Amino acid sequence: MIGWAGLLGTFLPLAVAAISAWGPLRGRSLWTLSLGVHLTSLACFLVVLAGFYAGGAHGDVSVLSPVILTGSQWSGDTALRWAFPAAVLCLASCSVMVSFHFIARGLLENSRATVAALAGYLTCLLGALGADHPLLFCFFLAGSVLPRLVFTGLDTREGRIEAVKETAFLSVVALLSLLVCVLAFAEPFRDSLADWFKMEGGDRVALPGGIGISLLLLAASISAGIFPFHGNARRIFQMGSMERAVPLALQPLFGFVLLFRFGLASFPQEFRDFSPVLLGLFSVGVAYCSVGFLGSKSARDRVFWLQQVLSCFVAAGFFTLTSMGWHGAQVLLFFEAMAIPFLLLVLACHERRPAMPPVKEIGRYPAFALSTAFAALFALFLPVSVGFYGVLLVTWSLVGVSHWPLPFVILSMPLIAFAGVRIMYFRLGDAPTQPSEEFTDLHRDELVAILPIGLTLFVLGLLPRLLMGPMGASVASTLRALGFKD
Repeated sequence: MIGWAGLLGTFLPLAVAAISAWGPLRGRSLWTLSLGVHLTSLACFLVVLAGFYAGGAHGDVSVLSPVILTGSQWSGDTALRWAFPAAVLCLASCSVMVSFHFIARGLLENSRATVAALAGYLTCLLGALGADHPLLFCFFLAGSVLPRLVFTGLDTREGRIEAVKETAFLSVVALLSLLVCVLAFAEPFRDSLADWFKMEGGDRVALPGGIGISLLLLAASISAGIFPFHGNARRIFQMGSMERAVPLALQPLFGFVLLFRFGLASFPQEFRDFSPVLLGLFSVGVAYCSVGFLGSKSARDRVFWLQQVLSCFVAAGFFTLTSMGWHGAQVLLFFEAMAIPFLLLVLACHERRPAMPPVKEIGRYPAFALSTAFAALFALFLPVSVGFYGVLLVTWSLVGVSHWPLPFVILSMPLIAFAGVRIMYFRLGDAPTQPSEEFTDLHRDELVAILPIGLTLFVLGLLPRLLMGPMGASVASTLRALGFKD
């Protein structure tokens, strides 16, 4: 029963995509329907998550997907299976989409294409988070390309066509790389490929795993928008309307879910061999992105570099191949899925206003001040933020794995803190100036968009065991099943 709730929550938004394309609803009616469907998806994954707390977080919630492929060998692979980390990421994704409805009400009421793209994107994201076979993941990843192009192409700034072309090209490269990897190395294709390479009267010849892991890492890097493909991810933060970037801020989930769900299971020995090098690379990446965060001149650049810092921390935690590192990485992935959209929501509210108020007058706008203070707390990784515990776990896991990357991670902390202080002093936008008489506090829709995500992150920061306890048990169980022990 719980699994069916997850299935309903995943595919129900497709009804909104169909109605927005061919149905009679327009404007406010279509927005109301879309909001109701997204709230229903959110409720469905609340049911899934409640199942973990009611029955323990060690098992999986699974249900057979309607994507049925013939053949008995597919009987267990066409399922959507949610472990606890995937379930909380689904819940975070639904929460962000619901908040987006309020911050972008005008955009959704006037653009049926945006409504359809939003619904389709959520279905593909939820499906990718639950896919139990890499080929099924490929289907959902391919389906997410068109909604991304719609969000990027609707931008009014110059260069949007080039951004669409670049996004489309990289998406095709990622899909082809992943598809070749799946067809060559995933069951049940692996045996068929070995037959293709069978020499007459000889033994089967298999492709080396180094090729497979290279293709997988290429697909994951492009999908997550991390180095060296962070340039394309930066285009999200250069849109004319910052509110449109909120759903696209969830794009890194595709790449990291690919790594956590299928990477280690497909290439265990190759990851053992290459993980020290990749761990060092992303540890240096943490320091590099921290310098970029410190040197940012605009609010958009600061949020972008903060996202890159979090992504490098997640990647470093993954490549430790330890339960502590994975635990911290999964916590940070959830934090990134909630905090970066939250910062973009706050930034969208700031950019709607003619000027930033000086510190001495900020008390006149309590909602505006509170949202900015929350943004600063999350950017600083303070103990009231669940991201603090994720960073702590990843850093501590490095102690037992490799010492030389530690200085890069440790030195990045004061850089992040110093850059975050600039946000605390109400410099999330440009430099403070005297506000005009038109400056107002946050409106009702802005409050409804920001408040739920901000409160969720704040409560989890105060009570981290609500998230970290079940997540740690699930991660440890997954690694044990793959044959990895600390």
